[in-house]
Amino acid sequence: MRSPSQAKVRHFLEQFFGTGNKFDLNKIELGEGKQAKIRPWVELLTKGEPQPTVLPCWRELSVDWYAIALSERQLRCLSEELMAFVGPTYSTFRGQRAQLDLQDPVEAAVYEFTGGATVKLCGQAKDVWEALERMRRVSERRVLRVASIPRPTGRVLRDFYMAIQAGDRASAENSLQYLLDQHRLDALNLLFLRVQLLAELEQWKELLSLPELSNLLQVRRPFAVTQALLKAVYRNELQHFEDNNAPKSAVAYFKEVVFPRYNNLLTIRAGSKIPEVLKLFMLLAVGGELSKPGLRDELLAIDDVEETHHRYLQQLAALLPDATPPSTGDPLQQAEHLAKNGDFDQAFSLLCDAPSSKEKVRLLFQCAYELQTLAVENAAMQAFNELKVEEQTVLLKVRWNQDFLSQLQGSQEGTADLTALSVPTNWLEWLSQIDRDPSWERALQTARQGAEEWNVSSLLVQPQAVARFNELLLVVGSKAELILHNALPYLLKFFQEDEQFPRREFLTLYQSLVELLVLSTEGGNADLVLFNELAIALLTVGVNTSQYAEIVNNAMELWKRFASPIYFDWILDLMDVLVSYPSPVPEKREQLLFAAAETLYRFSERINEGQWAIFRTLVKDLNLKEFLSDLLGKKASLGEPNFEVEANIFQKLKGKSVLIYTLTETVAIRVKNILEATCQQVTVHLSHHKGGDERLLQWVRNSDLVVMVTASAKHAATNFIEANRPSHLQPILLVNTKGSASMLREIGEYLARE
Repeated sequence: MRSPSQAKVRHFLEQFFGTGNKFDLNKIELGEGKQAKIRPWVELLTKGEPQPTVLPCWRELSVDWYAIALSERQLRCLSEELMAFVGPTYSTFRGQRAQLDLQDPVEAAVYEFTGGATVKLCGQAKDVWEALERMRRVSERRVLRVASIPRPTGRVLRDFYMAIQAGDRASAENSLQYLLDQHRLDALNLLFLRVQLLAELEQWKELLSLPELSNLLQVRRPFAVTQALLKAVYRNELQHFEDNNAPKSAVAYFKEVVFPRYNNLLTIRAGSKIPEVLKLFMLLAVGGELSKPGLRDELLAIDDVEETHHRYLQQLAALLPDATPPSTGDPLQQAEHLAKNGDFDQAFSLLCDAPSSKEKVRLLFQCAYELQTLAVENAAMQAFNELKVEEQTVLLKVRWNQDFLSQLQGSQEGTADLTALSVPTNWLEWLSQIDRDPSWERALQTARQGAEEWNVSSLLVQPQAVARFNELLLVVGSKAELILHNALPYLLKFFQEDEQFPRREFLTLYQSLVELLVLSTEGGNADLVLFNELAIALLTVGVNTSQYAEIVNNAMELWKRFASPIYFDWILDLMDVLVSYPSPVPEKREQLLFAAAETLYRFSERINEGQWAIFRTLVKDLNLKEFLSDLLGKKASLGEPNFEVEANIFQKLKGKSVLIYTLTETVAIRVKNILEATCQQVTVHLSHHKGGDERLLQWVRNSDLVVMVTASAKHAATNFIEANRPSHLQPILLVNTKGSASMLREIGEYLARE
């Protein structure tokens, strides 16, 4: 028997869960109430290649189970499993094939779909269900022997970092699980990825509670992982001293608790300018085993440190009155001594001004290996290129030097090229290097590091830099498309984490990133969320008619490819954004709404009340009610008698108060109106204060539920809310979305868990 199409599967499920079956397919697929536990069994048919399953039919007085097989061979295997797990112990099943009553609509649907390859179970519902669940859990642990196309590791990592950038933990966890199940990475590298995930989500306590933490502190780590751990230590252990303006207490606590526990993290700063890292190293200079006035002065001299952070650094520095001793002796000899003692930061600082020599290059190679930054690698490569060919040859007679140079060049070990390429210092150089060498092995690693290290100023200072960037993006896309697609999350991270994002100067650059996302995506919530964020960036800086049309055309393309109930929140969020901004082409915006409405019409029974409420509001805002009256008529308005109060999850908020903190005020107002319409005895407070005021303080301390939209919150407000939320109240609900539909979904899921 050939595998049935998804259309046939859909038809069967609608017939099976139709007349004669009290279970509701819509509630099952939306995960509502007790019926949510049936969803994994339904998904065996709907996810990818249809697999054998067992589905329940709830009649007036009993529940019957039907084993659905797609071939005689599958039926034999499924029957054996049912005998082992359920059998006569819990049911009437003795291994016999079901005798179906074709007058019964449910059994007729089973016969039509399976051709009679089915068995029927009857018994005590609770016992049978528990036995079936045991069978499913055992089955999930097996390796499925089905032909599947393995996903390339680079693509999985791309999706992992895209999920991190979108704040989508579930998708990131799925990528990690795939890498684990497919044995793509070893346990240590998977741990490194988990650390980065938790750090990006600012789950500092969870990060420092990892069972592998003690081992993690002992091994050689990528500097990005070390940096994440340093941030976690500061936020978890020392931030409250800064908040309370207690630098002396911070130094004392650092000496007594932090340094003894985390001293292995405090050996290398590698030029990091992250405020938490700077403060930790200032505490090391002031309160370490040995005072370090030189490190203190170096940290105070760093440019581009925000005033509030610099002020606290000065407060800490004032606790160490010692003067910096004058530097004496040969810089090369001093650097050698410092390197032997593990102070590679200071060794590198001295080597930068040392004259060219083999010894300088050898020490720079060591510094580059230990510090693991592109800036140090570039300095090492430049110093190597300054040597005479004879000196280079002598240096490379040492195997370690040769292998490390090969690593910097992105070539096989032992194949170093004396005409070495430089290490890129910005995105233009990175793209140019791929243009010259489309097979460059270190391209993605360099992009990942560059997103953390490079400065946006290089694109602002150089004439025509943005135009050159867009030009190179097209050229490289034709030569090394896969590299560009997999590097997208690093490009997005770099530009989205720019302190002045979005910049008007980068409008065409943002457009190029949108096009790259649309070309490279295979669907997935993270990619679509990031599309919305780029659309918001473009609308914020201002677009002309053609640019606006291009945004909507790209959205239409994505919806055409991925239109489905699971992405209704995404399209509603995007429409919410488009309604909130001026539209130079209103008819384009309406086209997208009509495209969404068409899908909404097809799946109207699978749309929840919150989604319908948002859709109606959007139709009203765009004054399109008369054009969509048929669709709107499929669902009664909120508040009418047919609204199922018992099924409305938001009724849990009855008599309670909710605080929603977001800088996107229009979205918050929409959510507030819907919550108040669905639960008339709820009080909803809205705040978009960028720091913290007395009114916000009272709401944080007294609201039953605090919803904080981290996607549009400032760190000052985040810290204020977290610091003032009483521990005996419900924890803060962190929502990483700027759209009303997604926010309502997150609130609904939270209430369902309570």
